[in-house]
Amino acid sequence: MGRAKEILKKELRDLEPADRAEVAEDALKSLDGTAYGELSPAWEEEIQRRLRAVDDGTAELIPGDDVFREIEAELRARRGRG
Repeated sequence: MGRAKEILKKELRDLEPADRAEVAEDALKSLDGTAYGELSPAWEEEIQRRLRAVDDGTAELIPGDDVFREIEAELRARRGRG
C-alpha cells in the first residue's frame, strides 16, 4: 500500500487547490462511522466555510512547500534555543 499511497499523494499535490479541497472533503466524509469518529458540527461548519472560501477565491492559499519550509524553520529555531 505504501507505493500506491505515495503515488496518490503526488497526484493530489498536482491538482488545483479547489479540486484538492473537494477530494479532501470526500475523503473526510468516507471516515464517518469509522474508528476516527465523526466530525463535530463545529468542525463540519468550519470545513464548509473554508471550502466556500477556496471556491469563491477569497481564501489565501499557501503552497504546501512554503508551509513545510516555515514549519521546518520554526522547529530548527526551537531546537536551537533548547
